[in-house]
Amino acid sequence: MDQASPRQRPASTGSDADGESVRQDRSTAQNWAIVALLVLLVEITGLTYTMVTPALSEIAAAYRSPDISWIVTAVTLVGAIAFAVCGKLGDVHGKKAVALVCSAVFAVGTALCATAPVLPLLIAGRALQGFGLAVLSLAYGLVRDVLPKRLIPIALGFIGTGMGASAIIGPVISGLLVEPFSFRGIFWFQFGYAIVVGLLVWRFVPESGLRARVGVDWIGAVLLGFGALAFLFGVGMIKSAGWSSVPVLGGIGAGAVLIAGWFRYERRAADPLVRIELLAQRRVGLPLLANGCVQFALVGNSMLVPMFVMSAPEGGFGFGASALEVAGFLAASGVSAMVAGPVSGLISRRFGPRAGMTFGASALVAGATLIAFAHDTATAVLLAQLVFGVGIGSASAALPNVLVHAVPADVQGVSGGMLNLVGSFGSSIGSQVLIVLLLLPGAGAHYAETGFVLAFLATAACGAIALTSALLIGPLRDRR
Repeated sequence: MDQASPRQRPASTGSDADGESVRQDRSTAQNWAIVALLVLLVEITGLTYTMVTPALSEIAAAYRSPDISWIVTAVTLVGAIAFAVCGKLGDVHGKKAVALVCSAVFAVGTALCATAPVLPLLIAGRALQGFGLAVLSLAYGLVRDVLPKRLIPIALGFIGTGMGASAIIGPVISGLLVEPFSFRGIFWFQFGYAIVVGLLVWRFVPESGLRARVGVDWIGAVLLGFGALAFLFGVGMIKSAGWSSVPVLGGIGAGAVLIAGWFRYERRAADPLVRIELLAQRRVGLPLLANGCVQFALVGNSMLVPMFVMSAPEGGFGFGASALEVAGFLAASGVSAMVAGPVSGLISRRFGPRAGMTFGASALVAGATLIAFAHDTATAVLLAQLVFGVGIGSASAALPNVLVHAVPADVQGVSGGMLNLVGSFGSSIGSQVLIVLLLLPGAGAHYAETGFVLAFLATAACGAIALTSALLIGPLRDRR
């Protein structure tokens, strides 16, 4: 979404007297066609994860490497930076144009993944796929700029529902493709999907007429991106090189220095990626921390569950599930998350958003703890997934509302962008840390049950941090 600050909005072009985009008159059918195409375009974001995570075990076997964390980390790390930078570029050059460029880069990365002969090239392709994540914020902006005001809330709801549906549809498609075509069939499907949907959007979705004269914080993006990359590289080398090794200490140290430099730079940047002064406010900093933890747990669950249930039972755990059977386990959390989102909204409306956040974080802790200690049967895992999905759906729905109530209207856009940025980095850190935990027991080319227990408990700990954050925020009043 548009992350420009209010003082920059008057410098926009293509706007009316109220600063809103000048909209064209279209028929109802044309408007709904635009919504449908944008929903399909946004599915790129969800399918990037939900189609690939069920195939992680096969990818690890194909490249003979159990350390596959960067397959997820590369997407979330690049996506976090792309989300912030491409959102600003969309404000300046047109949201549709930038969304199509991001989709094209995603398609190039997908083709590289489908043909990569070695793991580093696959990871490079996944990094390019990370640009597809920026499509989400650009689509939200297009909805606001080109549709009639009466349809905007409904259209945004459809986009959100579509994102939830990908958690159910993605694993099913993945399971159907992996068996006959190997994991490469997943990426060829994504490639064709991005091309076809991109062409339809290019042909039938109008461009926003709104342009903002804002700057892009390139220096901040570089400092943050390379700082996070160095830090995560150091964390990822812990298992193979040891805590006191040069790669680990050097990576973590360099990352800390670059991120500290980023904090210092953001304080004086004209158009910063993040408003640092907002982070010091409890009612902003704590929800951001909670969202990072929730996304840590979300990406962790989507990685761990397929790998666990696909493990051969001869090793003492797992069910030897096929890629298609994995879809059933992930669908359980996806369905409960979709149901829990509106329920959380009702709780938030009746008791305030902090109650919805507390409920969601509590369910997240319960689901993650349950699967850590009770995973001997498929029924137990499915039950844990249902509870975990309730937690993810409730917390994800409540957190934006917490910020709406916590901050003044003039920083709503900025705080929303910060929420997504911190969430993306939570996902990046989660994928690295959890693979390290999986490998700690030292089972060689295979994972050990103890590693899964540690990893699931780490997601439960993140839920506990989110729960503590909710309790410490304090009473909220509606600032709208």
